[in-house]
Amino acid sequence: MEGQVIAVYRERYLVEYESDKIFMEVSGRFQYINYLKSDYPQVGDFVSFHLAGVDFGIIEQIKERTSVLSRQDVGTVMEQQILAVNIDIVFICMSLNEDFNLRKLRNFLSITYGDQYQVIILLTKSDLCFDIENYISQVQGVTDHEILSISAFEESDINRLRQIVGNKTTVFIGSSGVGKSTLINELIGEQYLETKSIRLKDAQGRHTTVNRELIRLESGGSVIDTPGIRIVSSYFVDEQNFEDIQALSEGCMFNDCTHTVEPGCMVQKSLIDGTLDEERYNQYRKAVRLNRFNQSREKQRLRMLEKKLRKGR
Repeated sequence: MEGQVIAVYRERYLVEYESDKIFMEVSGRFQYINYLKSDYPQVGDFVSFHLAGVDFGIIEQIKERTSVLSRQDVGTVMEQQILAVNIDIVFICMSLNEDFNLRKLRNFLSITYGDQYQVIILLTKSDLCFDIENYISQVQGVTDHEILSISAFEESDINRLRQIVGNKTTVFIGSSGVGKSTLINELIGEQYLETKSIRLKDAQGRHTTVNRELIRLESGGSVIDTPGIRIVSSYFVDEQNFEDIQALSEGCMFNDCTHTVEPGCMVQKSLIDGTLDEERYNQYRKAVRLNRFNQSREKQRLRMLEKKLRKGR
């Protein structure tokens, strides 16, 4: 049998199977061959399972994921933390008040590089802003993704959002208090998720979502709400996603240029003359370092898994 994980609660998983919702755990064999958190079922995963009772099941296998949204875990282990899988659209939410911060936006963009899903920037709480075009212009200087200014209290804005979502699976990400849960409540048409008022002293909403959850919509689509993210760091970033820096590197004197101290480096030249943004360059350098470190960890993990499987035969 096959179902979809719609919520995760520590070591238990709520799986939707046909019209039923069943709590499940992973099998003993699953635990034997998987030990990273990212290897375990996530919200949006399709899983194979068997029933171990009337209302309880055992997950045997995770089906191949079509897309993954993840970040580097904030703990000391520095594992990959998956936010959602099998998604079609990622909405990056940033409110048009004191939360507006281009550095935050760059950080969120860093975990969405690639062509696995469509990325849309939602500038929320537009009803609190008197110069929306200025903010849109600033965001256009950072990304060429689609940008929407939106208010949860404007029916036309919510209808437009419903049309975009359609029958697709979407996820909303952003800092705490930017209005993700409010928007999702409007999409659903009821107060499904708890929301709290804005703190007047700093224009911040209060953090409400604790667990990730996949919610079905009448349109046939699904939406995943996520807890507010305070620290954002990508786990894997393809260096090819920094197309501007890759294009500059083609003019470097050395083919193996690290873009740090070599003579004839076009990347360094562009930093000096101001045509390359220093923050963009720093993100690139960070991505290179993290990729090398994490790729080494993944190779080690695969070697350990192969050794474990050979031992278990």
